[in-house]
Amino acid sequence: MKFNVEIESVEAEVKENVLVIYSRELLRVLSSAVLNGGLKEANGIINVQVAENCGQDKNDVHWNPQDFLKEQVQRLRLPSDKIVGLMTAAKMKNVATATRKYDETTVTVFVTAGTTVAVTAGEPTASRKSSIEQKCGTINIIVLIDGNLTENSMVEVHKTITEAKTVALRELDVRSQLSGDIATGTLTDSIAVACTGKGKAIGFAGTFTMIGELIGYCVRECVKEAIYMQEQIAANRPLQERLAERRIQTEQIASLLTEPRIPVESPIYRRLKKEVEQILADRKIASLVLASLRYDDDLREDLIPVSSNDSVETAAFEEIVQVAVRNYLASNRSLCNNERGKQKPEDEIEVGPLTTCVFKAISENAYSRICKADDP
Repeated sequence: MKFNVEIESVEAEVKENVLVIYSRELLRVLSSAVLNGGLKEANGIINVQVAENCGQDKNDVHWNPQDFLKEQVQRLRLPSDKIVGLMTAAKMKNVATATRKYDETTVTVFVTAGTTVAVTAGEPTASRKSSIEQKCGTINIIVLIDGNLTENSMVEVHKTITEAKTVALRELDVRSQLSGDIATGTLTDSIAVACTGKGKAIGFAGTFTMIGELIGYCVRECVKEAIYMQEQIAANRPLQERLAERRIQTEQIASLLTEPRIPVESPIYRRLKKEVEQILADRKIASLVLASLRYDDDLREDLIPVSSNDSVETAAFEEIVQVAVRNYLASNRSLCNNERGKQKPEDEIEVGPLTTCVFKAISENAYSRICKADDP
């Protein structure tokens, strides 16, 4: 599979499980790559697909990544000291690419992405290694620029790339594996920026520059496309998938029914759970749940304006929301079935007050339907 790079002397293609980007002329590359990272002169960049299961076996490639990548360079008959090497568990058939031009400058972006170990910057990731699922997922971003970037502007490109990647994750509502917060990346993301050195010096590459705008646009779109191709995560995916990513299960919602208490092993509980799932499949209810989750996120981050009468207002607001949910459900019986979102994470995340209010109303409405159906 070959790609149209639109940069003279540069070619890109997927050879078996490796994305190979090769230039007949030396490129200036700044990267966080495992092989030949840092600021280097190189003829190319490779992104190698590895096995998805990152075990604890000391013969695994992740214990000796540099040796593994050197072997791949030799296998491809490339100059070992002039190749920058990255690796990922994402399939190379799922590479996303985009090219944009401005005047004499061309920007081409390549992205592979997996989010199985998505996290949020500032979380205790290193101190909680044992609680992180042992899977490989990384977002590798390669940006090629047919232009002459100064060293400081190459650093600024890294900043612009990271900002664009974070926006893409926010737009998809990708959540941290540890906390359920909005993810800012994965545990092992890598970036490589390469430029040809041609033309006038480009001293700045932030979001307020044309080159920064092109980079930001390409990265943002490619990250979303790569994640969709690899994991089928779309912005409009079903609500139950979104809840599972936050570690919220149908059983949690059903358990909010206060009266009567229903044993989990009983047939009536299974019916209740099914009714809750049907209600959650309703588009308007899904919108309400997502709005309540957003409210509770903002409440946790102290983004809600301060009021002198919070307790009274909160009680009134929650009562209004519950009534609105009940009224809507009572008048809308055309609920679609949805079999997606069957993921059941082991850990559970406590939901906030408004989401609890909405979930409780849903659970009570589901139980009332069962009672009405059983009424002779």
